[in-house]
Amino acid sequence: MNEKEIIKEAMKTCGWSQETLALTCGYKTPSAIGNRLQGSSMRVDTFAKLLSAMGYKIVIKSKSPNTNKNEWEVDN
Repeated sequence: MNEKEIIKEAMKTCGWSQETLALTCGYKTPSAIGNRLQGSSMRVDTFAKLLSAMGYKIVIKSKSPNTNKNEWEVDN
């Protein structure tokens, strides 16, 4: 999954429209969300902001948990 697909799936799971997400994030219009979901890529801070608004957090884990047990959460 890419970042835009994750946002869309989170919106679907939460029952949120682009308008709801835009208003919660302080954007003036729903098209602000649409533009971010249509672009070629999304900034990490925008990704974190949108997920946080819906009650999610970003967790970074190693692909090799047997050798690297580090885990971090992105604060937003």
